[in-house]
Amino acid sequence: MCGDGSNDCGALKAAHAGISLSDTESSVAAPFTSKEPNITCVPHLIREGRGALVTSFGIFKYMAVYSLTQFISVIILYTIASNLTDIQFLYIDLFLISVFAFFFGNSEPSQGPLVKTPPSASLVSPPPIISILLHMLSIMAFQGLTFIYIQDQAWFTPYVPVEDEYASFENYALFTITCFQYIIMAIVFSRGKPHRKSIFHNPGLLISLVTLTGFTVFLVTYPAQFLVQGLELNFLPPESFRWTLIGVAFAQFLLALFIEYFLIDYVLTQRIGKFIQSRRREKSKKEYIRIEYELSRRCDWPPISNTPSVDSVYINNETLVDNSGNIDKFLVNTNNEHNTRVSIPPKSPSVEANRGSDYLHSSSLPRPRPTSRARTISSNS
Repeated sequence: MCGDGSNDCGALKAAHAGISLSDTESSVAAPFTSKEPNITCVPHLIREGRGALVTSFGIFKYMAVYSLTQFISVIILYTIASNLTDIQFLYIDLFLISVFAFFFGNSEPSQGPLVKTPPSASLVSPPPIISILLHMLSIMAFQGLTFIYIQDQAWFTPYVPVEDEYASFENYALFTITCFQYIIMAIVFSRGKPHRKSIFHNPGLLISLVTLTGFTVFLVTYPAQFLVQGLELNFLPPESFRWTLIGVAFAQFLLALFIEYFLIDYVLTQRIGKFIQSRRREKSKKEYIRIEYELSRRCDWPPISNTPSVDSVYINNETLVDNSGNIDKFLVNTNNEHNTRVSIPPKSPSVEANRGSDYLHSSSLPRPRPTSRARTISSNS
């Protein structure tokens, strides 16, 4: 709703998005105020709103998956009476999650044409819930497989519980794989088109992702001695196994992209979601929604027909003359399609008007029934 007067205050306040076009009383009632007194701000507001909604959903899913990911890794380590160290918790929370969460919302809305389908407006709808569940299943599977795989190695030695000392092969494997999982989820949930610009237009998030990914690879493959002591990574596996962990992380990255962009976006949202929405519109209790759905399914609506020439051959025609002397000829095709009116300026106003008037009162040809689109024309008397 757009308005610029005090009489619009009620509608601006009750609308889903009220835009005041002036700085008067309406700006107090409306949540948005345009600097220009026209409605050119409406597409810009829609872009900003959709971008903010997608960003909110993305950061919600990222924080939810981050908490559950850390919870799963801790639960797995609890099975051997181990845990993540305090410095490992600090690195994950301070250098990974906080940095990504800070730059996550800096992506600007897309400047391209507005898409017809808006983003989901409910957190409890199937797309976000199923997305979180599928990603958690994949994260749990990769952590479990990594935990089992490192125990099957010939050089593996099991962890012996020691108070306040958690350095072990299991700790190293789960800590490194979860660091990659946090980075992967930040990339996957940073949605770009159609409602936001891509991640390459967010320099803060892009730089942080590249920097922290490189640092994590360095931490997994060839960590410095002070990092090994600080993070308590005293039990380092062989070099081949370290690169295997990077390959496992890359495989999970591809799986996460497949889940989010194919299963959630394409299959669930575009295919199944549109089908369910069409069924709801078809059976809606609101009559105007059902009529709109029926019209959208018809190929002949709205009616579009080429304007025929004056010399076209028709079965029925009728000529009416208005007060200015113009001749309006109603042409009816043989296929009973829509009537077409052709205005023909007369060569001689007096002669053509009399001829049209005589034809109007003749009953030699049947007259078509008036429709709502035909205007009332009175003949010259």
